[in-house]
Amino acid sequence: MGSSAATQCLRDLVLTLADSSVSVLITGDSGVGKEVLARNLHRFSPRAHAAFVSVNCAALAPGILESELFGHDRGAFTGAVRAHAGLFEQASGGTLFLDEIGEIPPYIQAKLLRVLQEGEVRRMGEGGVRRVDVRLISATNADLAHMVGDGSFRKDLFYRINVVEARVPSLRERREDVVDLVAHFFERRGLDCPDVPTDTGRVLSSYPWPGNVRELENEVERIAALHGAPVRLLPEMLSERILCTAAAATLDVAVLHEAPLASAVGHLEESLLKKTLAQTNWNKSHAARRLGLSRQGLLKKIKRYGIAREAAVDVEKENRA
Repeated sequence: MGSSAATQCLRDLVLTLADSSVSVLITGDSGVGKEVLARNLHRFSPRAHAAFVSVNCAALAPGILESELFGHDRGAFTGAVRAHAGLFEQASGGTLFLDEIGEIPPYIQAKLLRVLQEGEVRRMGEGGVRRVDVRLISATNADLAHMVGDGSFRKDLFYRINVVEARVPSLRERREDVVDLVAHFFERRGLDCPDVPTDTGRVLSSYPWPGNVRELENEVERIAALHGAPVRLLPEMLSERILCTAAAATLDVAVLHEAPLASAVGHLEESLLKKTLAQTNWNKSHAARRLGLSRQGLLKKIKRYGIAREAAVDVEKENRA
């Protein structure tokens, strides 16, 4: 989702690889949507009719991961009461997505390389091999090239999985996609997308989104839980951490640098007062607590800087409109 150049490049890559089954390594920070890209690579591939099987390698202990990937025969270990087809067998004819592949221990890396080279998998505790035809898509937020250098990741496996590398940029690198994603997440919940006024869009775009798309989706879920399906998405509906970050980002740093110390401090104090009062809809008691002031102290500062209240926003009225 999105209209940024970075997002368009990813869409173009999916279409370029539409007739291919080459291995793809997807890189990017946690929460950027690496599995979403993997699913689209499968969806537009010749294997779209077959299974897409996904596993997070960091979520399983090494022994369990080995069994999950390659399968096991009955009695292969304590508790193996029946034979189990591994993920390679389950994904045969389709796509296997290994998320956080950098977490796979070296002895499993060797077995994984053999499967990719020979197209054969041997279940744990079984003598024979089974043919598999799997397209591998991997993902990581680690620097695999560095891991190859320090010996924690096999060089031959790295080149085998990294035929094509696709980097998914962080959300702060494609801020113009934020509003499109907000609309998408509302619609995915079966809700009409609210109108996003300019000031709300500015706040959303100025926030760095350290948790990336996953954090944005959680924010939409929070808004839907608290406000239902608002007609307009107002700044007051956003989390406090987002509003406070936006307030800090809008301070005129040039004024602070060029002014004498007393004036710079006054400018900063006035800006924080205005932002906090706006965020609390001019609830002076709430604003005073947030600023660490007494109510009387806040009133004195409002008078000192001549801060006037703008037209109040009736949130409930906006939601009913």
